[in-house]
Amino acid sequence: MALPQTYGVSHVFGVLDSGIFVTIQTDSVDQKPALDVEVMDETGRVITDRLDDQRLETTMSGVLKTGSDIPEAGLRFNYGGVLYIIKGVTNDGANNAFRKVTMKLVKYQEIA
Repeated sequence: MALPQTYGVSHVFGVLDSGIFVTIQTDSVDQKPALDVEVMDETGRVITDRLDDQRLETTMSGVLKTGSDIPEAGLRFNYGGVLYIIKGVTNDGANNAFRKVTMKLVKYQEIA
């Protein structure tokens, strides 16, 4: 049986990285400024906009691997070549599914 073929323009497929303690199923990466200041003129039209403190906010989730240690909130985690701070961890289970772990990660502009 032949493998699927891809034609045309190349695209990024799937998640950004592999997991150490989970098999990553989904991820989402948002980039936005923490500070957005607009100045309006006398008629209410925006004439200046300043965007400061760019942040990457990532949520990733996956299936927990047997015997794995889950990182705690406050630690650093490398995902997709970016070093994030773990802001939150959720560890969910059900009697008819594998345990799933979701992490909320943040990369601040001024923190290496």
